[in-house]
Amino acid sequence: MPPWLKLLVNRALWRRVPWAAVLQAAVWLVRYGRERLNRLTPSQRRELYDLVRTSRGRPSNLTARQRVRLRELVRAALLESAV
Repeated sequence: MPPWLKLLVNRALWRRVPWAAVLQAAVWLVRYGRERLNRLTPSQRRELYDLVRTSRGRPSNLTARQRVRLRELVRAALLESAV
């Protein structure tokens, strides 16, 4: 896992993560984080893929509820104890 991504996983900092970092983490998971994505259920993985695709790299393409859900899915995939 890239060092910049390890910093995002820190629970104390999670609520202050900027949107761009969450999206970067989601894209990294989709491209390279197969073992991390396998922590999610198939329906959660599908939802993550759909949200990343819908955003097209821009947070304004997602509703506030979708951004929260994306953040939850990324966090669940990255944290050892999540899911």
